[in-house]
Amino acid sequence: MTRIEDLFISGADGASSDPIGWDPLREPDALQEAGLLDCRVSPLTGRAGLLLDMRTALQYRTGNAALFVVRGLRSFRWSEEALERDLLNFAVMSSAPTVVKRMWRIDLGLFPDGELSIEGKAADFFLLDAQGVPEAPPSYPGHRLDQVRHGLPWWESVCTVLESSSTSSD
Repeated sequence: MTRIEDLFISGADGASSDPIGWDPLREPDALQEAGLLDCRVSPLTGRAGLLLDMRTALQYRTGNAALFVVRGLRSFRWSEEALERDLLNFAVMSSAPTVVKRMWRIDLGLFPDGELSIEGKAADFFLLDAQGVPEAPPSYPGHRLDQVRHGLPWWESVCTVLESSSTSSD
């Protein structure tokens, strides 16, 4: 077992895990209804990481979390309606992976009003079982992050990689 953050930092591959059946690195809309919890961009390592809550995802019966790691980061673009708000669960409504000019890219459409686009040389996807995470996601309205984080998979969560996939733009 390892921490989710260690997978992001080390770029550890999922070689000991099973190959993924519904591959979001290659198949459109594989991430429908997954919750986007957090994003990290590391200029030092040229990586971006997306932490996902998979308990509400339509295509996956196992795993309560997932980590996307984009290596050789070229661009990271986030867009949402700028409003004063409390916590808001952004659910993935569409995901579109593509390879253009030797670069891998994914565009995510998020409910209620978010868009995320990441491009880089390669990507890894890890479907995870994060330890100590309850079966159901927490209720967000009226709460702060520190009040609900115990009910979420997070960067310091210890996890087991259940399935994984890697791709490069080559």
